[in-house]
Amino acid sequence: MFGGRWSLRRASSLCALGLAGAALAGAGGAAEEGREAALLEISSGEIVLGVLPPLGGRAVLLKTRQGRNLLASDEAFWKPPFPEPSLETPFQPWNGRIVWVGPQTDFWEQQDLRPELKGRHAVWPPDPFAETARFETVEKTNTLIRLRGPASPVTGLSLEHHYEITGPRTVRMKVTATNRRTGPVAWDLWPNTRVRPEGWPYVRPAPGAPPRITGPKGQESGVGPYPVETHEGWLSLAPGHRPKPPQQKLWTKAFVRPAQGLIACFFGRELLVVRAPLVPPERLHPEQAMIELYRGASDEEDILELEMHSAHETLAPGASLSFEQTFEIVTLPEEAATLASRLGHLRALR
Repeated sequence: MFGGRWSLRRASSLCALGLAGAALAGAGGAAEEGREAALLEISSGEIVLGVLPPLGGRAVLLKTRQGRNLLASDEAFWKPPFPEPSLETPFQPWNGRIVWVGPQTDFWEQQDLRPELKGRHAVWPPDPFAETARFETVEKTNTLIRLRGPASPVTGLSLEHHYEITGPRTVRMKVTATNRRTGPVAWDLWPNTRVRPEGWPYVRPAPGAPPRITGPKGQESGVGPYPVETHEGWLSLAPGHRPKPPQQKLWTKAFVRPAQGLIACFFGRELLVVRAPLVPPERLHPEQAMIELYRGASDEEDILELEMHSAHETLAPGASLSFEQTFEIVTLPEEAATLASRLGHLRALR
């Protein structure tokens, strides 16, 4: 994510946006007549995951049975009417975990529907068809949801999501992208998880691989860099920093070649651990890193994103690319309120 994403203002109304698709009832949300079902939930009894098939198939709820939602997601967006998959649909902070494709500089390069965005190599907004796609529920059990989405005219890809509870506190999230065009396309898969901004995120860079840190350009008036910290080799964008006048907002993005495919994020007594198999650097697009952390702070909105990238591949017609993550919630004996306590838990992670 780049600083241009700060155009995120919540729209005043979703009511003007259209409806599409048939009603489909699911656990966690009953269908209303003439409207789509909303939230689908699965649970192990200890952990709960909720996804929205009619809003890009994104995950919007992840918590322990009695805990709070660790994803940043406004429940006002969980109900119909849902925005239309359309070039005219403006981006809104629907948040949760969504899967984009990378690199960001190619967002609009492999399409001709918006030539003005292609011409200026626009890095924003993301594909509105992916953001708001209507996904079909292919399979639903108490612990499994499989969703299938339509092909996007912007990327040429159709996505399938496989959400599965694989342990008492663990969820597997796998996405598969298939090229539906008659010619090749080249993309990586980019799961972007927005979590509660009060979280403390940590990632450990590989030895000899200093992270690449980006922030505001000099011409961005009123914008400053969000501070980056490193402790015992763990990089963090700690919560709590605020812009000071004349600054109006802060933002920083860290591109990390990680020592392991792992992001840890502390929320009081809960620790969210996101894991994925390491992707060799030579298989990544050179503009991206396997793990990226973004944090922004302003009076309007605070954002914390935990991001990962798959290998970047050229897909022939009909070819597919997959990427898989696991999300585990660990309840700690006491709140990890100090740096020393957090580092102690981080040393124990594998």
